[in-house]
Amino acid sequence: MKPINPLKSNQSVNLNTLVKLVVRCVFCVFFIATMGCLLGRLIVFFKANFLLFDWKKDVFYSLKVGASAGTLAGIGIWIKAKLQERKDSKPRSE
Repeated sequence: MKPINPLKSNQSVNLNTLVKLVVRCVFCVFFIATMGCLLGRLIVFFKANFLLFDWKKDVFYSLKVGASAGTLAGIGIWIKAKLQERKDSKPRSE
């Protein structure tokens, strides 16, 4: 029996795929930026014994970074998938 590759499904690349990719990328980049802010604050705390953490500023910063970088990453991945789908659907002439 041949194993099924979940990445190579028969789904076409459409607008629904674009929305899913953008939402997932925004969430992932937001999460990574938030963890980066927390880690930076903790490093400063251990070096200087002073914790200055402003949740409102850091979450707003992470939202900005997540929205901008996540949107660009999602659109870029979608374009790559669309081009790959077009390449794969062309008949090969040999």
